[in-house]
Amino acid sequence: MNIHILRYASKKIIHNIEATSTRNFKLLEESAKKSGHTLITILAEDCQLCFDKKPYVLIHNKRPRNINVLITRANFPGMSENLHSPLIEQFELANIPVINKAKAVSDAKNKVKNIQILTANNIPIPKTFVIRSSQYIENVVKKIGNYPVILKTVGGSQGAGVSIVESQRGLRSIIEMMIKDETSAPLIIQEYISESSGRDLRVFVVHEKIVAAMERIAQKEDEFRSNFKLGGKVQVVELSRKEKNLAIKATKVSGLNFAGVDILRTKSGPKILEVNANPGLEGITKATGIDVAGAIIDYAVNIGEKTIHTRLKKQRQQQLKKTIKKCITKTRK
Repeated sequence: MNIHILRYASKKIIHNIEATSTRNFKLLEESAKKSGHTLITILAEDCQLCFDKKPYVLIHNKRPRNINVLITRANFPGMSENLHSPLIEQFELANIPVINKAKAVSDAKNKVKNIQILTANNIPIPKTFVIRSSQYIENVVKKIGNYPVILKTVGGSQGAGVSIVESQRGLRSIIEMMIKDETSAPLIIQEYISESSGRDLRVFVVHEKIVAAMERIAQKEDEFRSNFKLGGKVQVVELSRKEKNLAIKATKVSGLNFAGVDILRTKSGPKILEVNANPGLEGITKATGIDVAGAIIDYAVNIGEKTIHTRLKKQRQQQLKKTIKKCITKTRK
């Protein structure tokens, strides 16, 4: 089967074997090949959104044929989801099965929206406030607990846009530097959980099943971020039943077919830090030895086979109608 994958990387990046997105793609490509399938890339920059009676997509100025399933690797910048996710939705409107749909990707990319969805579904997270000025930070920090606090941008991934702030003076300075006027993006202030400092869990979920899990550990003692891209160590971890249930539920309520769920182990129990719509494959594959990419490919193949079956059934029904119509016409004559 030909499995299509939508990538937002530029042509320059996809030819750079050192690029993270390229290494992740290679893992998917290798897993597809092992299973006897072919992974076909669709680059976002080669697509056009067209509107003529019905919405459709052009790729290289041609309407695509026989896309049975489309995997999205939405690695566009966090605050630009409203600009880029309509392309994913255009494929959906063209009746192409998409794995990680546009709305779910957009919601997950926006950290505030992601937090709203999690808390609305009674999923525990660290104490969090979203602010648009430095005016009320003294009260906010009192409600959170105390310094230090974690300061995050609404976008950002792989540890970018996340800082630890030790004092009110420092927090106020950073906020006033980043929020200049009403056009600036809001900022997220979150409680710092000392017992989890420099450690978190990454749980990979595909189609409501846990495929693999690892613990990420910051390389340096003074580094509170444990991301693999930042040099964090990774190792296999045994999840509790509650951690497993939380990871699956967080993925499900986020509307994602596959996700990387980040969990903190705290004194009051596990808390969800983030749900990622475009999780990296390299670190968790290295840590666990599990073919995580293969789980995504298997799920895509399953969806693709159902699509082919449905299309063939529809074609047979249409052919049968034509045959019956011809027979009725001949009988009347």
